[in-house]
Amino acid sequence: MKILKTCPKALFQKLLFTALIGAGCLIIGLAYYIYSKDNITLVLSFFVFIFSIIRSAGLYIIVSKKKYDIVEGTCVGIKPKPFGKYYAIKIIDDNGIEISVQLVKQTKIKIGFRYRFYFKRGERVSLGNEYLDTALSSDHFLGFEELGEFMSNDKEPNESEPTDIKEIES
Repeated sequence: MKILKTCPKALFQKLLFTALIGAGCLIIGLAYYIYSKDNITLVLSFFVFIFSIIRSAGLYIIVSKKKYDIVEGTCVGIKPKPFGKYYAIKIIDDNGIEISVQLVKQTKIKIGFRYRFYFKRGERVSLGNEYLDTALSSDHFLGFEELGEFMSNDKEPNESEPTDIKEIES
């Protein structure tokens, strides 16, 4: 349980959400079975529950063994793929290195904001075809956290702008 307290918020939410979906399906399936005596619904909801527990256990192993990579930086571009389910998102990290990440279009990313992305570590097969590479690695994305809007540290305060409350009042 100590591991869950120290894991990133995005991964904890995904782990919890996966387990709750399975439990919810089982409860609803059980209630419907009691109401209508429908065996098929009970069996299907039980399978959804079992698969969500397996998925949650897999996520727990990834989190506990820290088998995930973190990509952190500022989003500088979003390019939709025509006829595809993915966006090509360009991220610039603190060292100025540009990274391109492909995420599903349901991911709400905004240009000019800082993000931390979590990806499952593993063997990534590269076939040379961008569409096939994305399709094969689509299960590697675990989640993301928005860190806020990008603020440049290079900006010096303007001398004409008041910096003290007393200067503003006078």
